[in-house]
Amino acid sequence: MNVYLHKALILSSFLLFAFGSNAQVKILFDATKAETAGSANWVIDADLHNLFWSNRGTVTATGTKANAQQIPTPAQNTVNANTIETYWEGALSSWAIDCVNKGYIVESLPYTGKITYGNSSNTQDLSKYNVFVVCEPNIKFTDAEKTAMLSFVNAGGGLFIISDHAGSDRNNDGFDSPTIWNDFFNNNSVKINPFGISFDTTNPNGGAYPSDMSQITSKLLTTANPITKGTYGTCTKVKFNGGTSMVINTNANSTVKGVAFATQSAVGNTSGVLCAYATYGKGKIVAIGDSSPCDDGTGAPGITLYVSYKNEPSVGDNHRFLFMNATIWLATSTLPVKFVSANGKNSQNNTSISWQADESNMQANNYQIEKSIDGKHFFAAATIASKNQTIGIANYTWSVKDNIEAPVYYRIGVNENGVFSYSSTITINPSSTKATIKIYPNPSPAHYAGIYTIESVTIGNTVVIRNEIGKVCFQNKANSNTVQWNGNDKSAQKTPSGLYFVSIMNNESGEEKIVGRISK
Repeated sequence: MNVYLHKALILSSFLLFAFGSNAQVKILFDATKAETAGSANWVIDADLHNLFWSNRGTVTATGTKANAQQIPTPAQNTVNANTIETYWEGALSSWAIDCVNKGYIVESLPYTGKITYGNSSNTQDLSKYNVFVVCEPNIKFTDAEKTAMLSFVNAGGGLFIISDHAGSDRNNDGFDSPTIWNDFFNNNSVKINPFGISFDTTNPNGGAYPSDMSQITSKLLTTANPITKGTYGTCTKVKFNGGTSMVINTNANSTVKGVAFATQSAVGNTSGVLCAYATYGKGKIVAIGDSSPCDDGTGAPGITLYVSYKNEPSVGDNHRFLFMNATIWLATSTLPVKFVSANGKNSQNNTSISWQADESNMQANNYQIEKSIDGKHFFAAATIASKNQTIGIANYTWSVKDNIEAPVYYRIGVNENGVFSYSSTITINPSSTKATIKIYPNPSPAHYAGIYTIESVTIGNTVVIRNEIGKVCFQNKANSNTVQWNGNDKSAQKTPSGLYFVSIMNNESGEEKIVGRISK
């Protein structure tokens, strides 16, 4: 046996991973779906070149295509920061070496391997890995494989979904990678469109977003997110060399979010999405519509590949930042903190909030306290440093002077690499239910166009009326105990039907308190 292979097998036998353990992170790169057919070489390392991928979707060891083995050689414990990508042979070797230098273990699922979840007889069952990478599959997933992959993600695993352009059928079996991925999303026995994404499969050069597009885009999400602004580096450009875009559907998966967009699209669009991420169950997925960004330019003899993963002439190391950020996020626990309880009350014009959290897996540094006057639209009220207790329950208390005469709402949030966890919503009722302000008509009749009267206002104070999102529609200093509002906004335009909030501002202290609502 090759001495490097022998060492690697010994190492891997001591580092088998199971979710919930503290063992080393393991990344599995698939090599069962014709990833080396045609001109492709989407593997991390191959010592043999003897595979034949037939147009019937089968494979035999009777050809010349790269045959990835389970453990890359030379051994991973010999890799260091100075290791060059040709140390291993495969278009994904540079990415894999970066993973090893990050402290991860990488393996390939050979063409003889099986995609399973929860099968104790399979030594490479997905339950033994944190992240499963499938780069441009060219053989359809079986029903059992689809169920296994969805179960893997649901249980806490990370799935990296890499497609290519329409027509990229490397083994000529009638199925290209975007078609295969869409079949996985929409023809499984677990859930239709579980991740909220679909790849464009139109004919090349067809439609608003050509499914074989080649372009450099700077339309990337720049707000906090784990993919383009992750811990490995900030990605500002993405280059596609014949890739396809996605449509995202937040109705199918409310967490799905685009981070890179075609030049003819716009940041935040649901179409023309080049890269997206989402959570599903306890796990996560990242999807990208082109395999070329992870291509390191070298592979099996006779295969033409292109340098793109790092040191690309037009985008530099941007793709490296994107793929490593995504890998790190996929390998990180989804739920950093579990809220045990959240409570609050208002007493003597003072609001106090208390909560308990299990911080066993917490990595965030802060909690954000958010407030709402309608229970729907929240804004940041305070930031509290976390205790970051690695074991047990942490207790918190926060208070603020808040003279309220109508219910307000609070919640506690944690941002972990772009994924938010929230406590239950806390309703704070006034310490006194005595009404001092009268508002009428309230509610107003349908199509009411008359005057609203606010009575019992202290002379010299200011009446402020805001809409549901907090925008001021009316503001007037009281010259008597009664203030009237004609229903117009500050530009003298009629305000639409909806809920409006009335507050009184003390012009001496600057204190403002909500005293009632107007329903019109």
